[in-house]
Amino acid sequence: MKLKNAFYRTILFCLSIGAALVLGCSILTTIHYDVDGELQVDWPHYRKENIPLLLLSLAVVLLIFLLLKKKNVFKEYKKLAIASIGVITAYCLMLILFIKPLPVNDSKTLDDIIQSFVRGDYSSLTTKGEYLYIWPFQLGYVLFGEWVTNIFGAGNYLAWDLLQLVSIIITVWLIYKITWECFEDAEICGMVALLSTGALFFYNYVTYIYGDILSMAPQTAALYMMILFIKRNKISYGFWSGVFISFAIMLKTNCEIALIALIMMLFIGGSKKAVRSKIVIAVFMLLAVFVVKEGVNTHYCKVTGLAEIPKGSPSVSHIAMGLQESDLEDGWYNGYNYHVFSENDYDTDKTKTAAIENIKGTLTDFAKRPLHGGKFFVRKYLTQWADSVCISTHNLDLVSRHVQEPTALGTSLVYGNGSEIIKWIMNVFMTLCYLGVLIYLFTTLKKKKVTDSEMLMLILIFGGIVFHEFWEGSSRYAMRYYIYYLPFAACGLKVLSERIFLYKLK
Repeated sequence: MKLKNAFYRTILFCLSIGAALVLGCSILTTIHYDVDGELQVDWPHYRKENIPLLLLSLAVVLLIFLLLKKKNVFKEYKKLAIASIGVITAYCLMLILFIKPLPVNDSKTLDDIIQSFVRGDYSSLTTKGEYLYIWPFQLGYVLFGEWVTNIFGAGNYLAWDLLQLVSIIITVWLIYKITWECFEDAEICGMVALLSTGALFFYNYVTYIYGDILSMAPQTAALYMMILFIKRNKISYGFWSGVFISFAIMLKTNCEIALIALIMMLFIGGSKKAVRSKIVIAVFMLLAVFVVKEGVNTHYCKVTGLAEIPKGSPSVSHIAMGLQESDLEDGWYNGYNYHVFSENDYDTDKTKTAAIENIKGTLTDFAKRPLHGGKFFVRKYLTQWADSVCISTHNLDLVSRHVQEPTALGTSLVYGNGSEIIKWIMNVFMTLCYLGVLIYLFTTLKKKKVTDSEMLMLILIFGGIVFHEFWEGSSRYAMRYYIYYLPFAACGLKVLSERIFLYKLK
């Protein structure tokens, strides 16, 4: 128990430092992206924050929270949840119908591959140097894409966007459910419902057809089921968690971080007497993930005639790239993982050796210049986690560039006044969210008490932070963890509002 508590406090302490850095950065600076430029890669730029306007906006939002708390509106959390889902749905539909987004970059490449596979052309996988030969981990998403195409037809991007909308709604609704299981407090649930309407960075990705959003619903379902197992010790919840996380990993391999968090909490949390059940669930989870992966690979070996699926570019090439300084942004995508594979004649083992040597060189340099290395990691952390829009506005720009008949509202949302409004909402939301998160973390550290349900979510967030300090950097990746901060931000805002009311009474 002492070891468990020490582990929990370490996670809370590290997250507190991270949250304080993001909160400070979000008050002093903001990150933006070039609009309508020739460069299509993600390149974040820092600029000074309008601090007086930000603080005024924050004060207005906090005042609204205080007034709603005073009138006990948050206690009607179920009505607030339904209303918030309605607002979120309306916002997403507005983006879909008025921007009329089209696939771009990797999304477009994968869409073309899916259409080729449906026609029986598998050259992207079987030809040396082609996309899936290099990145075979995308095969699960491609298989899902074939199912979608066979059901809704080729090039039916509206159907894809609506599927992503469904995934967003399910994810947010499950976050409401998780909030109740973590805190069992009606006011916190009401606050998280209202707070969720400001998470526009997440909803903007309804326009970006890729595995990020589609994988969020099954991943969040897996987390919710694990929380139910931890609290109720009913083995069926553990099995369902395994089913959902295996499907999430099929769509997006980054969900393996959630798998690690689930298995960790499976053994750390819950009843000590349920050891046998926990072992069975852990084995089932790992087996489910293995079966899904092997099932996908076996299917494509069968239809292509390949003896085995190409190994592709090794994972260490992503880590090597994630540790590199760059002309664009340190640790972000610079093409290294693609070029090093090509330079080594698409030989996975040779590429792995080259990437490991590159990593050793980088770490040796950081060891010789520790302050420089420390600056690199802090900057990389902030470019990912202190980006209030999580690249979503840049993606709105990209997906709207090739629309044949753009609408006036769609143009405004991407390039005009509408864009400025939604960027400011996300800017204020980040400050408000991390203020609440920091209060929650400090309060929890002080009282030295945290539930296993809370820790599952916090360990996942912490794992995402650590993983992407070394992996390819991108605030699009941080987005999938940032959204899970909502329950903790709401808890912190409740603590803040109660202290304000207590101060007034005194």
